[in-house]
Amino acid sequence: MIAYAPYLILLLPLLAAVAIRLFLYPFPRIAVPVSVGACLGSFLGSLMLLNAGTPAGGMAAPAVPWIELAGLKAGFSLVADPLARLMTTTVTGVALLVHIYSLGYLAKDPCRSRFFAELSLFVFSMLGIVFADNLITMFIFWELVGLSSYLLIGFWHQRPAAGAAANKAFLVNRIGDFGFILGILGAWSLFGTISFADLPSRAASGAPFWAATAVGLGLLCGCLGKSAQLPLHVWLPDSMEGPTPVSSLLHAATMVVAGVYMLIRVLPILELSWVTMNTIAWIGAVMTLLPALIACQQNDIKRILAYSTLSEIAYMVMAVGLNIPGPGMYHLVTHAFFKCLLFLAAGSAIHGCHEEQDIWKMGGLRKRMPFTFLVTWVGTLALAAIPPFSGFWSKDAIFAATYDRPGLAACSMAAGFFTSFFMLRMILVAFGGKPRSEGATHAHEGPPAMVVPMLCLAVLSVLGGILPISDFLGMKPDHPHHAWTLWLSLLLAVAGFFPAYHLYQGAMQDPLRVPILQAKFYVDEFYQRGLVAMQDGLGRLADAFEGWVVRGFLVRGSGVAARVAGQGLRLVQCGQVQLYAAVFILGALGVVGWLLGRVSS
Repeated sequence: MIAYAPYLILLLPLLAAVAIRLFLYPFPRIAVPVSVGACLGSFLGSLMLLNAGTPAGGMAAPAVPWIELAGLKAGFSLVADPLARLMTTTVTGVALLVHIYSLGYLAKDPCRSRFFAELSLFVFSMLGIVFADNLITMFIFWELVGLSSYLLIGFWHQRPAAGAAANKAFLVNRIGDFGFILGILGAWSLFGTISFADLPSRAASGAPFWAATAVGLGLLCGCLGKSAQLPLHVWLPDSMEGPTPVSSLLHAATMVVAGVYMLIRVLPILELSWVTMNTIAWIGAVMTLLPALIACQQNDIKRILAYSTLSEIAYMVMAVGLNIPGPGMYHLVTHAFFKCLLFLAAGSAIHGCHEEQDIWKMGGLRKRMPFTFLVTWVGTLALAAIPPFSGFWSKDAIFAATYDRPGLAACSMAAGFFTSFFMLRMILVAFGGKPRSEGATHAHEGPPAMVVPMLCLAVLSVLGGILPISDFLGMKPDHPHHAWTLWLSLLLAVAGFFPAYHLYQGAMQDPLRVPILQAKFYVDEFYQRGLVAMQDGLGRLADAFEGWVVRGFLVRGSGVAARVAGQGLRLVQCGQVQLYAAVFILGALGVVGWLLGRVSS
């Protein structure tokens, strides 16, 4: 029975999505519990699976024959090794809490049946990535996650901003996915397999350096899209146009961590090239810092948390580049707890303030929403890596691995300083002072369906650091802990609170004005005015070529030529026998004259 558990865990959300869309859509009172019940079933199954087998061992669900073509053999089977079991429990656990929270958050939304159907489809797609035992199966579910995120980000499609954000997320991810496809094809060509179980042994036999580098960078492109890392990071902040539960699920335990999970799966390939590993490490290091700087000048509470997600995912990416996947997964799990908590707390504040998201139009929420204020502090301390909260323990090993890489250490530790700064700024402005709007004046806590998930996540954010994740995965850090990295990172994290308190305690408007941070380093403008404008120019050129050359000269020109020739030939057909005879005689005389000329010469 345990061997078939992955199929049960995977298919329950899919069955719920199909049932709601085909049969239960007009009946939200039935559709919503079906979706929640399916997610609960998957979570209970994942708990059962988590305790199955030995920590160092793994299991595979029975395979279904699928592709056998020109040396490529891929069956549809699900893997349930420790990495997959841990990730499955994290995904289904967080998804269940988001489902419960959504009961209160979207209680009055007329389209909640559609929301829960799409949420179930999203969970199914993400679980498919987790359970996939080869790159092709993973890619299929990878694209389903892209579709699901498109639907959920654009859930309120009547809002133009939501539709634009959904399109942006979909298109930017297609760029990364193109590189991912090339990486998959390269891996099959280079190693003769796409199976994760076979990759370590095939990679151990070696490969040409340039080929391994090309394949590794192609696979990295997939991560850059899904996990929103430089230069494909621009879609994630805009995805905040979706409902807050969607933002929480996207950022905490599903879509944005799929790229990190994939990199860990293909780590045997990445290790073959120091160029690939260094590229991953430096992209991660830079992305820990840049989004943290941008967040210091954002006013939308959800965008502040979105930029913090970019920074935290970068720590995991950097861990892969440093070849310490255990601490990377450790931080992935703890980040799921406290980031989901922070988004749900932000959603509670938005809901209490009647859908207001600007922190400068909130204020005074500490007294009106004390529970939300408390759990926001819990999530903030975990995010800032303050002991004994979970984020401290998961970041500690990552910082320790940078002890001999001063550039990486400087970026990642400076990011810790700015993380503390912008999070305290958010708390002081949104929860401190006096109400700055009518919505903030009448703010209130949400229903129990919203409060209970936040309470559970707050407990996990405090106690998540004691989870023996590295031991369970059998991925111990290769680098010993160094006291100076621990104390320096902690000192910088604590130091970030002081300037934020000095600047924003009691502030009625932002005392800082840094245009380059408000404009997010002008990356979107560069893409819009550079790449998009160039693409539009090429499109207009291609349209002109098609209009003038293809349609004008080739298509219409050939038609005109045929019509003129036909008109000319029509004039010859006059119907007079005498004229036909005269033409015939003139033609015969011409031929005879030509022949006589040839004979005489």
